[in-house]
Amino acid sequence: MSNLNDKKQDNKNIKTYKEVFPQIYSYTLLENDYKDWEKIGYTERKNVEDRIAEQVKTAAFDLSNKYKVWWHEPARYLPNNSEKIKFFTDHDFHRYLEKNGIQRRDGNLREWFYFGENSSKTSHDYFNEFTKKDYFSHSGEKLTYILRKEQEEAVRKTLEYIKNHQIEGFTTSDDESKFLWNAKPRFGKTLTTYDFALKLKAKNILIVTNRPAIAASWYDDFNKFIDGYDFISPVDSLKNEKVLTYEEYTDKCKETKTCRPQFTFLSLQDLKGSKHFGGKFDKLKHISEINWDLLVIDESHEAIETDKTDEAFSNIKRRFTLYLSGTPFKALASGSFSEEQIYNYTYYDEQKAKAEEIEKGEYFGPHTNLPDLKIFVYQMSNAISEKMEEGIKIDGKEEKYNFNLNDFFATHNGRFIDEESVKNFLHNLTHNEKYPFSSDKLRNELKHTFWLVGNRVESVRALKRLLNEDPFFKDYKVIETIGKKDDDDNEELKEKSLNRVKKAIKKYDKTITLSVKQLTTGVTVKEWTAVLMLSDIQSESVYVQTMFRAQNPHHYVKDGELFRKESAYVFDFSPDRILRIYDDFANSLVSKPAKGSATGEE
Repeated sequence: MSNLNDKKQDNKNIKTYKEVFPQIYSYTLLENDYKDWEKIGYTERKNVEDRIAEQVKTAAFDLSNKYKVWWHEPARYLPNNSEKIKFFTDHDFHRYLEKNGIQRRDGNLREWFYFGENSSKTSHDYFNEFTKKDYFSHSGEKLTYILRKEQEEAVRKTLEYIKNHQIEGFTTSDDESKFLWNAKPRFGKTLTTYDFALKLKAKNILIVTNRPAIAASWYDDFNKFIDGYDFISPVDSLKNEKVLTYEEYTDKCKETKTCRPQFTFLSLQDLKGSKHFGGKFDKLKHISEINWDLLVIDESHEAIETDKTDEAFSNIKRRFTLYLSGTPFKALASGSFSEEQIYNYTYYDEQKAKAEEIEKGEYFGPHTNLPDLKIFVYQMSNAISEKMEEGIKIDGKEEKYNFNLNDFFATHNGRFIDEESVKNFLHNLTHNEKYPFSSDKLRNELKHTFWLVGNRVESVRALKRLLNEDPFFKDYKVIETIGKKDDDDNEELKEKSLNRVKKAIKKYDKTITLSVKQLTTGVTVKEWTAVLMLSDIQSESVYVQTMFRAQNPHHYVKDGELFRKESAYVFDFSPDRILRIYDDFANSLVSKPAKGSATGEE
C-alpha cells in the first residue's frame, strides 16, 4: 500500500490538538473619546501584549503610544478542591459586567465598558469576583448569542426573499414559499434557524427530521438561548428533558388562558405513520389542524422525492418552508429551487473566513476555533497485488481482479473471507510510517476515531475481533454501532449507539467506533479526530456528511492546561471513489457558493 499524497502531507505532520492560553485583558486608549472606557478582550495567544499592540496599530489608525494596559489574567475559574478546572471566554465575563450594571457600548464596540470616576470597583475587582464562581452554569438564565457573518447572511437573505415575494398566506404546497440553506455540516443551522424564526416573528414552528437522534441538539440550543416559547415533542430521546407533550401544552394554555408560541419537533417517521398524513395510526391530528408559520425540514436531503413524504408534507398548512441540508445534491440537480431560493455556504467559504481572521491577528474569532479538515488518500489495492495478478474466474473464464472495499471486508461464517489481507492492512496501519497509527505519537493524536467499514454488519464484528487481538490496538475500546442485522434504519438503535460511544469516550482514553451506516449524519461526537473510509460509499451526500463527523470544535484540560482541536482528518482508502465523488459534487452544485469556488474543494 502506498500514500498518494505528497511529502507535505506525510502523516508525521498529523497534529490534532494544540495548547492554547485563554486570557482576559483590559486596556484603555488615552484619547478623550475613550476616556474611562476599557476594552475587555480575550485571546488564546501566549503573549497578550502582542495581541493588544496589533489592535491599537492598524491600517486605519496608529495608537501605539496612546494606550495603557491595565491587566491580563488567565480566563479560568478558581476551583474548589472538589471542582475541575474550567475555562471561560470574554462573553461570559461581559455578561457578568452587564449584570452588575456596567455600561457597554453598542455595535462594533461591544467589548468596551465604562469605568468612570464614580465606579465603586475596577474591572479587575469584578474579574476577581467572577473567577471565584461560575455564575451562569446553573442559573437557568438564557444565554445571549451572536451569529457569525454567514449565519446572519442566511437569515437576511431568506427574510428578504419572503418580503420580496410577499409571502403571507397558509398553503400546503407552494413552490414560491420555500427556501434552501445549502450549508456545510457544522454551519450551525440549528441556532441560525431559531434566530430566523424569531426575526420572522413566527409563533407556530414545526421542525421535522428524518433523524430523530438529533432532537437533543435542537433542544440544547433551545434550552440555552430561546425564551418566551414552549418546546413540544413526543420523541423518546427527550423524555427526560423539560419538554411538553401536546396535551400538556394545551392544558397549560387553558390554565393561563393564552398559548405561548411553540416549537414542535417531530420525526418524519412519526409524521408519516399518522393516518392524517398517509399512515395507519390515529395520532398527530392537531398537526394537520394548526396553521404553521414555519415548517423546517432538517436533513432535507433524506426527506425529498418520495411519494409518502410528499403526501405527508402536503397535509401541513404552513406559511413558509425552510429546508436545511449540507448535501442537497438531488434537490439542486433536479432544479427544485431557483437560485433566488438558495443560500450556499461551503467548506471553502469557511476556511477563507478563517484565514482572514488569522491574517488580522484574531486567533480566537468566529471561525478560528473550527478545526481544519485534511484528507489523506491511500491506494489500498496494492495490499492484494498478488490477487490482482492472479485474477479471478467467473463462469470458468479468467477475469481481471477489480479491487472493492466492500469485497475486501466481506465475511463468511463470522470471519473475513480474506482474513490475512485484512490483518496485513491492520499491520500496515500500525507499522508503515506513512499510515495514521504507525507510532505512539500518532496513536496519541488519534485517540478517538470513526471507521466506516464495508457494507455488512458482520464486517464490523469481524474487524472488532481482529482489533481486539492486535497488540497495537489493545489500548483502544472498540465500539460497534449496529447491534443486529437489518437494523440500519432503526433510529432508536442509532440513538443507543451514540450514547454508548459517548459513554465509552468518557471512560476510556482511546476508542475506535466501527459502523456500517450509523452515525454518519446529524450526530456530534466532539472527541472524534479522524474518519477512516473503509467502505465503497456511492452516495455523494453520505460521503460528505461522513467526512465532516470529525470536524467538531473541541477542547480538553490536561494538567491545568487547555488544548483545543486544531485539525481533523479523513483517511480515504479508495482514491478512484473520492475523485468521482468530487466530480459529481461539483457538477451537482448549480449555484455559486457564498464566496469563490463552486466545489468547495478541501
